[in-house]
Amino acid sequence: MWDREEWDELCEHALVGVVLALITLGVVAFGGVRGSEFALMVGLSALALGLWVVRLWTAKNPRLLLHPMIFPGLAFVGYAAWRALTLDVTYPARRELLLIAVVAIVFLVALNTFYRQEPTQWVTNTLVTLGALVAAYALIQWIRTSPQVLWIPQPPQYLKRAGGTFVNPNHLAGFLCLIFPLAIAQVFVGRGSAISKIFHGYAALVMLAGIGVTMSRGGWVAASLGLLALFGWLAWRRRELRIPVAIAAVAVLAAGWFFLERSEKARARIENIARDGTIDSGLGRGVLWRPAWAMWRDEPWLGVGPAQFDVRFPQYRGPRNQLSPGWVHNEYLNLLTDYGVVGAGLAALTVLALGWGVVRSLKYVERAAGDLGSRSSNRTAFYLGATVGLGALAVHCVVDFDLHIPAIAATASLVAALLAAHLRHATERFWYSPGVVVRLILSVAAGGVIYWLVPQAIAFGREGLALNRIVRARQVTPELVADLKLAAEQMPDNSRTAYELGENLRRLSFQGEDTWKDLAVQAIEWLDRAARLNPYDARTQLALGQTYRWINDPEKADAAFQKAAQLGPNDMFIASTLAWYALQKGQLEEARRLATQSLEWQWWSNELAREVLLQLEQQSKLPAPTP
Repeated sequence: MWDREEWDELCEHALVGVVLALITLGVVAFGGVRGSEFALMVGLSALALGLWVVRLWTAKNPRLLLHPMIFPGLAFVGYAAWRALTLDVTYPARRELLLIAVVAIVFLVALNTFYRQEPTQWVTNTLVTLGALVAAYALIQWIRTSPQVLWIPQPPQYLKRAGGTFVNPNHLAGFLCLIFPLAIAQVFVGRGSAISKIFHGYAALVMLAGIGVTMSRGGWVAASLGLLALFGWLAWRRRELRIPVAIAAVAVLAAGWFFLERSEKARARIENIARDGTIDSGLGRGVLWRPAWAMWRDEPWLGVGPAQFDVRFPQYRGPRNQLSPGWVHNEYLNLLTDYGVVGAGLAALTVLALGWGVVRSLKYVERAAGDLGSRSSNRTAFYLGATVGLGALAVHCVVDFDLHIPAIAATASLVAALLAAHLRHATERFWYSPGVVVRLILSVAAGGVIYWLVPQAIAFGREGLALNRIVRARQVTPELVADLKLAAEQMPDNSRTAYELGENLRRLSFQGEDTWKDLAVQAIEWLDRAARLNPYDARTQLALGQTYRWINDPEKADAAFQKAAQLGPNDMFIASTLAWYALQKGQLEEARRLATQSLEWQWWSNELAREVLLQLEQQSKLPAPTP
């Protein structure tokens, strides 16, 4: 029989393994953004929470580190849960709440389990290895100009940019900005062997090269500021390292200059940053930020709700952006828009408490150089690398939505937790030994969270697998419809699935087979359901209008078309479709106005608007009918 200390050590090792498996899975599997992989991350977080409860009871003298940032952080989680329950569109809010739960579990488990130096070093080595491998894969993609990300095609807008396993190159850049300072700090002030330092040095070089080939301008800026802070701290605090630091800085500058000179794409990314209308233009962020600011002004205190920016975006966007952006591409403005002043205030208090702990811990974790040389310390190395890495990620969050990528959010939470745990070196004030009653309360609370997480993970996983098959489909088939129905069964509040099902049934009906009317009725049922689940979706109303017109119900068709125009006032697809139907009804001037407007908003990939104008031109050349 093992004694309690052996059980405690086993639980600790198991928790480290589960959390690192969660992060590794997320990083390797497209950042964990797809439902199938995100479900596994949710399941692993539930497992970690369960193991933590077991350790809470098996440890001989359990202690909790109640860092000050825990309390505003938990308040934010509760606030997000309350806001998610008050919204009309629940599916994206529930998914974001699951992400918040994963991040919170990783933080709490790591803060109260991984605080010893040995687990911290395991985490450091694993993250550095993971970062180097993903960056190496990105370099291979860039060298080969590969159109693939693992087994899925790379989106065409990322041509000549490498995203590693994250698909989006900007997200790879954000992840590597968080990790590479850990490797560099290990090289200069870590306590490892020569082989360990060589490994971390090469890993840091690979990660910096990986950031380069992402062609992410935000990544370049964040990495540059991170290097400046890292090298500046080392030169200031460690006099004996000034020459090696200077050599490293010169080498990085030379490599960066050589890369810019040799890479046409890198130069284009810089030269076209302020040039509108090009694929490398950097002006697109402002097109998203202005609607987000207007959205927040309408709901300043509570915000529009978790993950509701994209839901509400069509009513606020200008005509320049015809895509669904997902998020604001600025985490701070996204936070303010979705959660309002109340939520942003709680998040700010959490970050400020972390910053206070970092400053308070500084003199207790740093080993300064003595008269006879430097004293290396893994504790100092992690403290320095984690602080700079989180700072670099914070800079990158100004121009992207890194914290909405599960793998990056979970990794940042883990690094922040280990950094926050350094407060134990400064004071014993925040340690707490829970009694039986407190442990029972914590166990019941954790059990409730697990009871909620596991069914959600299973449903998201099944839905995700069905949606993965749908993405690969090239035409509307009975199998595609069956997969959509399966996905809808797993997540009945996903308005997007209901819309896609109704839209594909509409298309099948339009083919004019014998069952066209039955298919049209089914399409209307699913589109009505989608409209109830998301009353802000203009495309659903457009599809309803098309279907009602197909079954010869002009009154309901006109009502749906009118609502579509109200919900999507600057949508080029809606404008061109309404132009087509105005042409069919003989409203020639209205058709011309809508088609011209649609082409002004987007002149490429807008064949329907061109077809309307072509038919109008042909009709104008016909001779007038004789009386």
